[in-house]
Amino acid sequence: MKIPTFLILVIISGLISAATGDIWTTVYLADGNTPLELADPNIPYVYKDIMVGTKLTIVVSSDIAEDWTRSALVVERADMSIIGRLYGRGYDGFEYPGSCLPAAGDFPTVWSIVIPGHGFYLYGGEEPDVGDWFIFDYNALDIGDCNVALYDLDTSETEPVETLAFHHVRTRDFNNDTIVNFGDYATLASYWQKTNCDNLDGCQGTDLDTDGSIDSNDLMLFAGYWLEVTE
Repeated sequence: MKIPTFLILVIISGLISAATGDIWTTVYLADGNTPLELADPNIPYVYKDIMVGTKLTIVVSSDIAEDWTRSALVVERADMSIIGRLYGRGYDGFEYPGSCLPAAGDFPTVWSIVIPGHGFYLYGGEEPDVGDWFIFDYNALDIGDCNVALYDLDTSETEPVETLAFHHVRTRDFNNDTIVNFGDYATLASYWQKTNCDNLDGCQGTDLDTDGSIDSNDLMLFAGYWLEVTE
């Protein structure tokens, strides 16, 4: 497999049948039930900005009840820094059985690639059903862009089926208690109208637009993530 020159976060599975069918991903918040909103409902796969510290759930699904042997979910980044990371579930010292859902059939397999956290090889089991087959956790670790591409390797090793675009922004959880609430608002208020934040470590992160001062722009950027949960 020719790996794209971007930093990769790879999940591999596939189709051994020549029958046509679709594979796709669905992105949820950490609860695994609430879909992550798109930035624009008319543009698929480009999601609203998420804060550093946010955890997402990515589910890989199929609409055919046949075995997979060669597909891939790949997260590509333009540099080698750790901006986002993928985590499997239920590691047993060899594979991740907790990332295999019942619809994947009997004896599915999830293996990590060589670089931990960058991706997984996926193999569907025997006699699978239509539905959700694999599940992973994704964490936004640093500010920047991280794209997740789904490949059907039997069709193409270079052209993805779909590409999910994530943009990570500064956290609003200033006190690190895993939720954006009045405690964080109080932190922002304590720096209100400060004008030398570039010399004060960003005024404890409250200078969200990084212009050196705390003002209404920072307040608006903060309010957009009210009650958001982080890790």
